[in-house]
Amino acid sequence: MRQLLKFKLDYINTLMDKIESKKKTSLVDILREEIEKLKKLNSEYKDALDSKKVIHKEVHPNKVRYYLKDGSTYVIRNNKYKYLYDNKTKIMTYEFSNGQIERTMPYGIKEIRYPDGSIVIKSDEKEYEVINKKE
Repeated sequence: MRQLLKFKLDYINTLMDKIESKKKTSLVDILREEIEKLKKLNSEYKDALDSKKVIHKEVHPNKVRYYLKDGSTYVIRNNKYKYLYDNKTKIMTYEFSNGQIERTMPYGIKEIRYPDGSIVIKSDEKEYEVINKKE
């Protein structure tokens, strides 16, 4: 929350500095620039959202598989866990019914997020590092 507020305040300060440094630049011109930036961000967001649309669905007795427009695959198995294979990043993400989320990177590293907020990074079965451990 603090980071978000700091970011917004810094951004407002940057805009104010721009107005003060360029006496000839009007507020209308700066607002037009900002609107153009927002339009560009909105367009990028729509493209990202569009790439995750379902193009094909397969229903099996114990699972439902969705094929997404960007080549990714999303599977729900017996409502016990879900997984997503992201074709762009090659990352496999599992979400279990107990709230645990596990991400497997293409080079073998796993990131496990437990429901209590703790995070474990595993490079193999015996080697791991606990980050953000909750007491």
